[in-house]
Amino acid sequence: MRKTTIKTIGILGAGISGIGAARLLSQEGFDCEVFEQGERVGGVWTAGYHTFGLQTPKSLYEIPDYPMPDSYPRVPSGEELQAYFENYARDTGVYDKIRFKTAVDRLEQQQDGRWTLQVTDKATGKSMWKTFDFVVVASGLYFDPYIPEFPGQEKFKGRIMHSQDYAGPALVTGRKAVVVGFGKSALDVAGEAAKFAKKLDLIYRKAHWPVPMDILDILDTRRICLTRFFSGFLPLYQRPDRWSRLLHNGFPWLVSGFWRFFEGLVKFQFSLKVCDTVPDERMEIDIFNLDFVPRREVYALMREGGINNRRATIKAFTEDGVILENGEHLECDVVIFGTGYKPRYDFLPDVFKTALEDDGVYLYRHIVHPKLSNMAFIGRAATFSNSLTSHLAAVWLVNLLKGKFQLPDHAAMLAEIDAIKAWKRSFMPAISSRATVIKLHMWNYHDELLRDAGIDPQRKKNWLLEWFSHYRPADYREVLAGIDPS
Repeated sequence: MRKTTIKTIGILGAGISGIGAARLLSQEGFDCEVFEQGERVGGVWTAGYHTFGLQTPKSLYEIPDYPMPDSYPRVPSGEELQAYFENYARDTGVYDKIRFKTAVDRLEQQQDGRWTLQVTDKATGKSMWKTFDFVVVASGLYFDPYIPEFPGQEKFKGRIMHSQDYAGPALVTGRKAVVVGFGKSALDVAGEAAKFAKKLDLIYRKAHWPVPMDILDILDTRRICLTRFFSGFLPLYQRPDRWSRLLHNGFPWLVSGFWRFFEGLVKFQFSLKVCDTVPDERMEIDIFNLDFVPRREVYALMREGGINNRRATIKAFTEDGVILENGEHLECDVVIFGTGYKPRYDFLPDVFKTALEDDGVYLYRHIVHPKLSNMAFIGRAATFSNSLTSHLAAVWLVNLLKGKFQLPDHAAMLAEIDAIKAWKRSFMPAISSRATVIKLHMWNYHDELLRDAGIDPQRKKNWLLEWFSHYRPADYREVLAGIDPS
């Protein structure tokens, strides 16, 4: 994969990962074409439930060299984010490279390494074949809404829907509603629906630790948790730095004490005991499972009885409700599943699909499959700032294709994949997407991407700021512009 052989690149998906990759690759002279089965850019931000929006401050999710408008609130809505990404695509010249309402049905690699894509125009039904020197898969981690199946579901006379389909209060006003799940979408919908429903029950198997935007409504959580100093308290990274090893090996009681103290603050701030939502998992482990920043009113509604918490699972449906595993019957008219999304792999090569394990597909640097040449995956690394991570992954790819560094040989990439697999499985919860999880270890991951590309990962002005000042996308502005002042 030398820089002189790659000229044309097909990009699958016009979400933030796809348009970011298209912008940076085009900026470096590659001829890109983007295929998007929807009608707009933005990926998950093009559609969502009522009150859908960002769960972190905008400064953590913005593109490094394309700040969000000052007029946007601290936590933008889904509509505002979609508009922001559409403006980004237009202002960077990517928009005109996108084929909207075009589905990618099949990918075939030719003997010379190039890829042929079978694509279908959804408006006309016409299929065509397109050939590219290289393919970037940026279709994201979440695709099809997931609703589990239960006995008797077909007998239920009420309405069953996914949180994505929750269009507003009219769906629950005056009705008895059940929301299933304990992630961001489930709690967002429960908090909104509880204001209008006759009764609302929240059913969840496991509670998870909420991450406050501001600790005790005073201190911005980012100023603590998004620093290199804080990263030393996380479960050790695959290749821990000297500070982290010293802290964990010499002062394990300090690490444990820090997390128990943090848990105590969160329990107090959200009244978790009163709400019966104290998680079973330790916080430093659970944040690698399901992280979310809750809306302020959700736990208040739990305390006041506006949301009735049921730590249980559904056993079966009846005509007028659901039966829980504990035998309790809940009458309801509407059941809303905030149970996430399923990945879609059907259009990908068999080599990728056969690599699927119970916890996902592991890739080298979360970007490259060792057995798939001339192909990269952008947007498969789940962090607390996915837009930043995707753009830095695209920077890594640009530098690879320009010949500024080379991939290790096949055996070395497989060994690295085995190592990261063993590392993740040593402490991360056993979830189906574990292969993609990085979360708060994103600084370590970002550092590796930049070091590979020969770019200094330390973006602050001095060592004090480097260790104790929180990192944000704006710190990487020069990296995206192709300028490394270090």
